[in-house]
Amino acid sequence: MSSHKLLIKSLELASKNHAQQKRKSDGSPYINHLIEVTALLTDIAEIDDADELSAAILHDILEDTDVTRDELYKTCGNRVLELVEALSDDKFLSLEERRKETLRVLPNKPTAVKRIKLADLCSNASAIPSAWSIDRQREYFQWLDQVAEICKESSLELHNEYLRRRAVHITE
Repeated sequence: MSSHKLLIKSLELASKNHAQQKRKSDGSPYINHLIEVTALLTDIAEIDDADELSAAILHDILEDTDVTRDELYKTCGNRVLELVEALSDDKFLSLEERRKETLRVLPNKPTAVKRIKLADLCSNASAIPSAWSIDRQREYFQWLDQVAEICKESSLELHNEYLRRRAVHITE
């Protein structure tokens, strides 16, 4: 499949299955987050690998929608499936357990997974819900900082973007 076709199929799958989801921070369509993560990879990390960009578009599809691994494989192929699986949390675990598991397994993940995760952190660092208490924000950023440090080697440019966004949020 051509790279253009793969990206369009990924956007189509994401927009269809995340259609009713909204960002917690501002109620905007969730697809905006997926596009932002992908744009960060192209614009800042200068990634043009269609599989990696498709995985960025679809990074939450397995954990946040009813799309199955089989459907993802049939639509986008094995490499995209593997990257998305590597980025997906086990929703049967508590939030605390998922965070610990991420910190445990992330160091051994492929560079592409770390880069997508870092782009995801950049987007999330700019989208903190206004209703969150200072303590909740502080705790969240402590975890984000740990993840960003693990992913730093995958793209220093994205890591610097994360630090810039974090600093903007902290000073607000």
